[in-house]
Amino acid sequence: MNPPRWLARRRMAALTKAVYDSALQEDEPPEPTALRLLPGGATAAALLIVLVLLACIGVWRHATAAERAAAREAEQSAHQEADTQEQGPQTPTSRGANTPTNTPATDQVIVYVSGAVTTPGVLTLPASSRVVDAITAAGGAREDANLDTINLARPLVDGEHIHVGLIGEPETTTAPGEAPTQACVRLDTATATDLQTLPGIGPALASRIIDYRTTHPHISSVDALDEVPGIGPSLIEKIRPGVCP
Repeated sequence: MNPPRWLARRRMAALTKAVYDSALQEDEPPEPTALRLLPGGATAAALLIVLVLLACIGVWRHATAAERAAAREAEQSAHQEADTQEQGPQTPTSRGANTPTNTPATDQVIVYVSGAVTTPGVLTLPASSRVVDAITAAGGAREDANLDTINLARPLVDGEHIHVGLIGEPETTTAPGEAPTQACVRLDTATATDLQTLPGIGPALASRIIDYRTTHPHISSVDALDEVPGIGPSLIEKIRPGVCP
């Protein structure tokens, strides 16, 4: 028995639609595989943040390493400078050596200048210096100094004593390296050693006389020593014959 026409037509329409839908699906291109593998928006943002963090960490590590290297170099330079200062100056021919070089003792002389100079005392001068250089280094001769009895052109001898006398003072004979021999002691210019040649004057009293001269640079008379502690009239009379008038 054949089906009704309306049913046959409906079946035909359904079959036609099914064939048509199938044809449309075959015509649409499939989604590329690469697009399916690409991450979504949230994943891409997370990857970007991770990359930025990694870059920041790399920059920080590089900066930290550079700072540590600079600190090590500065510390090494400070140690080298300290070692150089402790070792002293070095000769140009042995710049890398650790052997310090000092000025030879023969390049200098030490002399004692006393008497009528501005600032008597022990001086260190070049070995090529002469007597006039020693007197100049002692502040120069005073106005009342007698330079005619001194050979100003004589070369200095290490350890010698140069005494500059006063005008009118008895002449002294002095050999290089020896102390002058004085006929009397002049209180306002005498050294502690000279003062101890007086009877009854020891190191303590000689030191007190020199201290007294700091406020009384010109002692006009031996009687002025009565103001020095430890010196009385009896001691003054004892030393009077040995003091220059």
